[in-house]
Amino acid sequence: MAWAASLIVSAFLATAARGAAPRFYPDDPIQTDDDRALDASGALSVEGSNGYDFAEHTFFKPGDQSDIRAVNVNTVGEVPDSSWFTNRIGRRAMSIDEIVRGPNQLETLNVDGWPIVQEKSSGITPGYRIVDPTGRLYQIKFDPPEHPEMGTGAEVIGAAIYHAFGYNVVQGYVVDIDPDQIVISPDATTVDMSGRERGLEREDVDRILERAARLTNGKYRAIASRFADGRPLGYFKYYGTRPDDPNDIYPHEHRRELRASRVLAAWLNHDDSRGLNSLDMLEGSEGQQSIRHYMFDFGSILGSGSTIAQVPRAGNEYILEWKPALKTLFSLGLWVRPWVKVDYPPVPPSVGRFEADFFDPVAWRPEYPNPAFDNMRADDAFWAARRVALFSDEIVRAVVAKAAYSDPAATEYISRTLMQRRDKVLRTWLTGVDPIVNPTLNANGMLASENAAESAGVAGAGSRYELVWSAFDNAADADVGPTEKIEANAPTSQAPAGILSNSTFVSLTIRTTHPDFPAWRHPTKVHFRRSPDGWDTVGIDRDTGAPIP
Repeated sequence: MAWAASLIVSAFLATAARGAAPRFYPDDPIQTDDDRALDASGALSVEGSNGYDFAEHTFFKPGDQSDIRAVNVNTVGEVPDSSWFTNRIGRRAMSIDEIVRGPNQLETLNVDGWPIVQEKSSGITPGYRIVDPTGRLYQIKFDPPEHPEMGTGAEVIGAAIYHAFGYNVVQGYVVDIDPDQIVISPDATTVDMSGRERGLEREDVDRILERAARLTNGKYRAIASRFADGRPLGYFKYYGTRPDDPNDIYPHEHRRELRASRVLAAWLNHDDSRGLNSLDMLEGSEGQQSIRHYMFDFGSILGSGSTIAQVPRAGNEYILEWKPALKTLFSLGLWVRPWVKVDYPPVPPSVGRFEADFFDPVAWRPEYPNPAFDNMRADDAFWAARRVALFSDEIVRAVVAKAAYSDPAATEYISRTLMQRRDKVLRTWLTGVDPIVNPTLNANGMLASENAAESAGVAGAGSRYELVWSAFDNAADADVGPTEKIEANAPTSQAPAGILSNSTFVSLTIRTTHPDFPAWRHPTKVHFRRSPDGWDTVGIDRDTGAPIP
C-alpha cells in the first residue's frame, strides 16, 4: 500500500511539474506500453485464500480510493497494449470467426488417451490435469450432474468475449471424455483427506466422474483449459502493485482496463470477478523475464455457479452488505430484498439463473467489493461500453453457438438475455459522458466525429454541438490567441482557416447538449497536431463531472 501511495504522489508531482515540458511528445499517442523491459525473474509466487480475500475486501477496503483519472491511458484516453491488455475489438476489424475462436489455436481437441498426472487441487469444480503428447498441461473440469453443459458453456463464451475485449485468456476447448479411454500416469498424484500426497488410482477418478454430468452416450462433457506458457506466480490483486515486479508501476485500482472490466463483468454477470480468479505467469529466458497477467476461470458467469445454478443474490448484492441486512433485521423480515422477488423463467438445465429485466448496470455487484471496480469513473465505463457496443446481435449469437448447447432453447435464451443486458449497459454507460468519439481533422480543415450514443441507438435526435477552436502552444500547454465558436446540429464542421493557418497545434472544445442527457454538457477537449498529410489527433480529454456513486 505504501508503494502504491508513493506512486500516486509521484504521478501528482510529475503532473504538477509538467508545465515546464511539452504537453505532447512526438510519439503521442503511444500505442504500446513496454512493461517487459526490466527483468522480473526474482518474482515469487503469491498464495491466497478465499476466506482472507473476502475478509480483506469486505472489512478493510484495500487500495487507494482517490477520484483520479486512470493512470495508464495515453493522450487520447485509450489503453496501450501491455502485458495486461492487447487491443483487439475496437482497435482493428475482427471477423466473427476470429471473435468466436478467441484464444484457441485449434479448431477442436481430442483428449482420448492423454494421461492424467494430477487431481485438480483447487476450486469447487471436479476435475484433473492431463498432458498432451508434447508434454503440454491441460486442466479438465466437468459440468455438475443437474446442469449438464452449464459450466462448460459459460467457460467458452466468457473466454471468447474477454479475449475479444483485449484481456489475456488461456485456451479452452469443450471436449467429450470417454471413461474407457482414460489413462492414469504411473506418477499421477492426489491429496487425501488427511492432506497427504499419494498415488492417484482409478477409484479416485471414478469419484470425480460421479460428481460430473454424464451424456446419453456414456461420455462426460468437460472443458479442457491449456496451461499458459511460463512459470505460474499465483494471482494478481485489484489494488497496489507487485513489489517483486519492477515493470508493475501503475496501481492496479487505477488501471483503466481493470476498473472498466466492471462493465464487462456486469454484462455477463461475472460475479466471481476477483483477484483469486486471475493468473500471473513469468515468461521469457533467464535474465530477461517478465510477467503476463491473465483473466482466469469463467465458470461463474451467465447464471452458472460452476457446480450449481447461480444463487439469486449473485450480481445483486455482496455476500455481506450491511444496509439491506440491517433493513431486514429491523423490519423483522417484513422488508424483502427486491432481487428475492425476481421471477426466473423456466429454462433448460444447461442455463443457470440469468435474466435481463431486473438487471441494473449501476447497481450490479460482484461477490464482494473489488477496489478497481469501486474506482471506476464514467470515462472508464464509457471506454468499456464502446467495446460492448461492437458485439452485434450476429456476433452474440455466434459466440453463444460456440458453447454447442444440445437444446436450441438454451442457445436462444442466453443469446437473447445477453443482447438485452448489452442494451442496458449501453443506455447506462454510453450516455454518462459527452459521447463524441473518433474526431479527425483533414488537410482541408474539415472536422469529422461521431456521437457514440446515437450510433449505438441509445440516444435519439436532438443533440446540438458548441465547437470552440483555438491555437495551442504545446510547450506552454495552453491555448493562445483568439478563439472562434461554431454552433452546429452535427459533430462536423469546417475549422476556422485563420486559426489553422499558422498553427502547429490546435485545440477544440466540444460541448454537446441533449434534453435527455445533462451529463453531455461536460466538455471534451481535443488536440490536433499538424502532419505532412493534414492533422493528427493527439489528445482527447473528457470532463466526467461527478464520480459514479
